[in-house]
Amino acid sequence: MSRDVNSLHHVTSITPNKMADNMLFRQRAVIEFLIKEEIPAAEIHQRLQSAYGSVCMGVSSVRRWVKHFKDGNMSIQDQPWSGRPRTASTERNKETVYEIIQDDRRVTVDTIARTLGLRHNAVQEMIESLGYRKVCARWVPRLLTEDYKDQRKASSQNCCRDIDMKAMIFCSIL
Repeated sequence: MSRDVNSLHHVTSITPNKMADNMLFRQRAVIEFLIKEEIPAAEIHQRLQSAYGSVCMGVSSVRRWVKHFKDGNMSIQDQPWSGRPRTASTERNKETVYEIIQDDRRVTVDTIARTLGLRHNAVQEMIESLGYRKVCARWVPRLLTEDYKDQRKASSQNCCRDIDMKAMIFCSIL
């Protein structure tokens, strides 16, 4: 049962890492604009702090980006990092992790990591990117679908009816 991991209905499209990257991307664009206005780095940092508050990049990062733009570089993208590229988080591995979780919701991250020959952290990141979290030793989708919500509502209503019925029977006995 192979599924396209990106089409799963319970996968969230914006992760905290993506939001942080987006915030940094925006701040770099502001720095680029303010450099063209010939604003000094210290004032740029103050303006970013007033606009972005606690998610503002540090003063040393602002200085680095000011230098980057003053040196004639116009890209607000990070330069590619040197070193070995990430190879664990492939679509194939994500599909495999998804299928393992579907087969056994009680499977542990360590078991999946041993099965696939991957690091614990890499498997944990894939599971989170699939939108799952561990609840009572079971992997469950982070977001409930409408069907799940309807099933839970119906089950709760049945329990309430049963309790009411048993309470009436109990009161009639007394």
